[in-house]
Formats: sequence, C-alpha cells, structure tokens
Amino acid sequence: MSFINECCSILRRSNKDMLYIYLDKDGLYYNYYDSNNRIINRDRLVNDKNLDFTKYSFTLDKKDNIYCIYSDKYLQILECKNGSTVFTQKECITYNYKKFGLVFPHIQYINDNTHVFYYAFNNNSSNTCVLFHHYKENDYWVENKIDFVNHLVLNDYIILWNKSVPTIFYFNLVNGCEEIFASRFNLGTFTWSTPIQITNSGENKIYLSGIRDSINFYHLSFCENIKNGYSVKYINGYLNDNKFELNNSSYLSKPSTCMYPSIVKNENKLLISWVDFNKLFTSSSENLGKSWDEPHLDNDSIEEKFSRCSFYSNYKGDLSYNVNEVFSTINDVGILGI
Repeated sequence: MSFINECCSILRRSNKDMLYIYLDKDGLYYNYYDSNNRIINRDRLVNDKNLDFTKYSFTLDKKDNIYCIYSDKYLQILECKNGSTVFTQKECITYNYKKFGLVFPHIQYINDNTHVFYYAFNNNSSNTCVLFHHYKENDYWVENKIDFVNHLVLNDYIILWNKSVPTIFYFNLVNGCEEIFASRFNLGTFTWSTPIQITNSGENKIYLSGIRDSINFYHLSFCENIKNGYSVKYINGYLNDNKFELNNSSYLSKPSTCMYPSIVKNENKLLISWVDFNKLFTSSSENLGKSWDEPHLDNDSIEEKFSRCSFYSNYKGDLSYNVNEVFSTINDVGILGI
C-alpha cells in the first residue's frame, strides 16, 4: 500500500469519544466513535464534489465543542456541541466569491472569543494573496491583514498559541525563494506585529510544521530544496519581539522526495515523521533537537494505506503529547510514527 495525499482530522474528547473526518468523492464525511471505539454515528457533513483539503479545517475547544470551517460561496462555521454527535450551523460569513477565493481557513474559539484565519486571493490573478485574521470579542469584529504573501506553491500556515495569544508562521518569497516569517497578535491593540523573517537560506521550501513547548521554545520543520531534491530540515529557538533567536538547525534526511514533516514532543523526546517515496520515516531527538537518530521506516506504512491528519485531543491519555498533525492508517484509524 502507500501514502494517500489527503488531509483527515482526528478529534478526541475528554471522555475518549473520537471523531474521524475524511474526504470522499461526493463530500466531507465523519465517523463518531464512542470510548470503546465503536462507531455510533456516521454522516456526510458537507455535500460538495469539488471540496479539497485547502477549503476546510477542524478544531476542538477546551469544553469539548468541535468546530468545522469551510469555504464555498460563503465561509461556513459548523459546531458539534459537547455531548452531541451532530453538527449544526453556527455562523455564515459572506464574501464576494465571484471576485475572491479563500483557502486554508482556520478557526479557534478561546474564552468565548473567535479567531478566523484564511488566505484570500483575486480570482483573476495568481501567485499573490493576503493572509487575513478576523477577531470577534463581545460581538465586535476586528479585521487585520497580517501580510501580503507571494508564492510559487501556496502552503498552509501554522498557528501556535500562548494561552489566548496566537503567533502565525508562514512562507513568503524573498528573491524568488520561500522563507519562513512569523507575526504575533496583540490582544491589547487588536493588531499584529510587523512580520519577522526567520530563515534566510535562499533555498526553496515547502510543507511547514511546528509546535510551541511549555518553555516558550518553538520547534519548526519543513522541506528544503537541496541538490534537486527535498530534505527535511529542523530548527528551533525563541521568538522575541522583533527577532527569532535560532538555537539549533539540522537536516534529518538526504535530498529525496520528502513531504509533510510532522513534529511531536512527548516529555523530553522530539519526533519528526515525514513521507518519502510514499512511505513513512521517523527520526527522534532526546536533547531538544541538538542531535537526531537515523530515520527509520514504519513498516505499517508499507502494508497499509495511510494519510496525514490534523489532531486535537482533550483526553487525559493524550495530553502529554504536544502535536498538531499525525499520520494515520485509513482503514482502522491507527496513528503511525509515535
């Protein structure tokens, strides 16, 4: 079997109930599993044959409410309340879909306040878009343009939280090559900081992943072009007001067809998994990324179909894992690489 280039979602509530969301030929579906791993509800969430993973995302709040945001002719927000297995519409945001397109929408509810993110582009132009953020507090919406983004291949951004404050990481072109930038939201002024350029290698990059740990240390991974192939690269450091203080930087693989690195931190151990030639490889570090072991092949990725998944959990057995994305087998929803 091999890697299936789709993006599913796994969301686990504090009682261990789990939703597995996946894209099929005629729309977006979900399976609801109880704490004994039995499917108790299966339904189609979005009926749209043209839907792809750039048009939707899911999240889970601290109260076990699950949210879906997706874009079609509107920006739709759906909610599955704690204790329920059914999604209902929560909000619907209008925009001029004939003139603009929206991709990679994300939503987060924190302390009853709403954060909405997306890229917006003009349907008649290419390779330039705007990274938008909408913030709702006390029924009042604030809109910000975080940055204008030039791109060769548009990549998803990542949002990392320090309590209720988001910091966003994304690629933007510098002299024709992707470099990583970051900006932080100010809850006092409702504005974003001037973007900080984090990398300056002058090499093309793709597939950004990252986490923030409990000591305010940022761990980032991406694929960087070297010798006509892509290698998995890892960097870490602290993000101050106007500078990223780089601590460590390592290549974890040789140049190849590497895709979709995903970072996991469990206590003092870091793991990064990625896809290469449709198989899953993982490397680990036990000294905060100073050194890494040789990548090893996950044998299950040879025998079974697998895909990448966004992952959110309130279940106590998962809380020691600092993770946003995982890889999972498709048939039985088994997580790989951890």
